Amino acid sequence: MPIVPNIADMAHFNPVNFSQIKTAGILGVIHKARQGLGYGDPSYRSRQAAAKQAGLLWGAYDFATGDDVASNVAKFLDYAALEATDGAWLDFEDNTHSQMSGDQAFEFLDRVAQKRGRACGIYGGNRIREQIDHQDSGWIEMAKVSPLWQCRYIGARPADNAALFKAIPPIAPWTVNTIIQYTGDGSGPPPHTVAGLQNGADLNVFLGTPDELAKAWPGQPVTFRAAA
Repeated sequence: MPIVPNIADMAHFNPVNFSQIKTAGILGVIHKARQGLGYGDPSYRSRQAAAKQAGLLWGAYDFATGDDVASNVAKFLDYAALEATDGAWLDFEDNTHSQMSGDQAFEFLDRVAQKRGRACGIYGGNRIREQIDHQDSGWIEMAKVSPLWQCRYIGARPADNAALFKAIPPIAPWTVNTIIQYTGDGSGPPPHTVAGLQNGADLNVFLGTPDELAKAWPGQPVTFRAAA
């Protein structure tokens, strides 16, 4: 059995038919909401409503910038208009125009979690490895609650979802991958699309049942303040 994607992520420039991707097996959508203080995705609100009407789980991400974190988080949460069952994510990747540091990433995750009462997840690959000290006690504690959405496109073709997760270890200090983005822009193992998305779409896998995904989707409750 091949890889079966169950999560799609996108921004306004990705054409999508939410009813079709739901029929094709997609359970959740993570959509770009903002890119720091200066940009809000113009399709976010209309697609938020359409995806929920189609019965899909909804999540929002902020593309990392070096903007003031407190202001950034306030803008992101206001624009994203997340409900209790929705997910929040930081897209922590290279941004040559305005780089976010590892310390800023930590503050972003912490502030979102404290505002929502739910853990905020982090997306990325090499930048997480390069900017996050896997031996730092604060990050070790953060990784226990904030889910990892790892981006990694491997050359092999795993036989199924379980084999994909076995082939891609988590990035320390995380001990598990919650979501793996295994393909984008046509790179990585197939499939590279599902009905309702363009070829080369960003596709992801959660290893679990639909009920387990729905439970994990909004992030676990946060009842403590993470280390400064």
